[in-house]
Amino acid sequence: MEETMRAEKPMKLALCGCGRLHLTCGPVTLHFTRDEFVVFAESVRRLAAVAAHPSGQAAVTGAPEPYTGVCH
Repeated sequence: MEETMRAEKPMKLALCGCGRLHLTCGPVTLHFTRDEFVVFAESVRRLAAVAAHPSGQAAVTGAPEPYTGVCH
């Protein structure tokens, strides 16, 4: 993910003439309807809020506990 976030590969969102949205990050493009994109963006916003807090804050705010499984 680190490589896809570099300045030479910016993330972009395009609205197609067919009404779908195309979110591109490096070599990956996700295709959404407007409603799907709004749900996706709200989910990412909530996850970003959880990730922004130190792990001890998750229980205080009612956010889900951090993932403790194997990462790779």
